Amino acid sequence: MYQAQYWVELQALKAHVCYLSLYQLKSEAYERWIGIILAVASSSSIAGWVIWQQYAFVWACFIAGSQVISVVYKFLPFKERIKPLRAAGIELGLLADEAERCWFDVAQGELTEKQINEKRFDIRKRKSAIMQSAFNGMVIPEDEPLMKKAEDHMRKYFKSHYPELSND
Repeated sequence: MYQAQYWVELQALKAHVCYLSLYQLKSEAYERWIGIILAVASSSSIAGWVIWQQYAFVWACFIAGSQVISVVYKFLPFKERIKPLRAAGIELGLLADEAERCWFDVAQGELTEKQINEKRFDIRKRKSAIMQSAFNGMVIPEDEPLMKKAEDHMRKYFKSHYPELSND
């Protein structure tokens, strides 16, 4: 029973590592696209104004919109999460590797049920400490499609590394 619980904890940790990585990539993509839009808006707005004087109102709206985006952009939460996502992802990845390394002893029956349970709760405690340290109370929203993708990555990982244990 405790072996199965450790295995589930290990899978959940790996899925969490995958989720943070995918969330980081998504946040960086948002930041990149907003930066591109703002750069294009500021670079082309003057040229566009000269070229299409008959659409002056459209260009004025475009410029005003880009100004609003540039002000609001500073307050968007994904930008603030990128650096902590990187740090937490690395730390949780190391924890996942350590937990996976310990899986051998768990699977081979080298540890008592009490020791397995202690290791499982140690993983949880360290995971919480890593998240608290990186995010300092900031909440990461759950993106359901991204979570499903992270779980798929986790299943593929364990299926390729532990085919005898993987459930299809």
